[in-house]
Amino acid sequence: MRISIQRGRLVDPGNRIDAPRDLFIADGKIVALDQAPDGFHADRTIDASNLIVCPGLIDLSARLREPGFEYKATLESEMLAAVAGGVTSLACPPDTDPPLDEPGLVEMLKHRARNLNQAHVYPVGALTAGLKGELITEMGELAEAGCIAFSQA
Repeated sequence: MRISIQRGRLVDPGNRIDAPRDLFIADGKIVALDQAPDGFHADRTIDASNLIVCPGLIDLSARLREPGFEYKATLESEMLAAVAGGVTSLACPPDTDPPLDEPGLVEMLKHRARNLNQAHVYPVGALTAGLKGELITEMGELAEAGCIAFSQA
């Protein structure tokens, strides 16, 4: 799919850009700024006037509520809300119920997030069993299961 994003405020810290620009995207990649490449015909044009166009945002402390607090929100509803706000990556602390202190729980969370295919989920494992501050968790196994860091939440 070819997309033209017109008149958006492009904020790209990596390239030191913060200015109104037009973007041209083909097959999920930016192929040009300001001028469409030769032969480019957009399948979709987005008027981004008064909007910010930027790389996906990262929430470093997303309380995803699963497992244990599904009555408040589901993984799906939290991920959809995040993506609607421009957040594409979520680091989730271990203070779920039960806490993320076992590899199986981490694997389950990552599997569910992968199946929902909305945002990237990066679990933060519990530093101690049950977050009780007494016994250190098997951090190596938790890291193998997908934890990117460890915390007492």
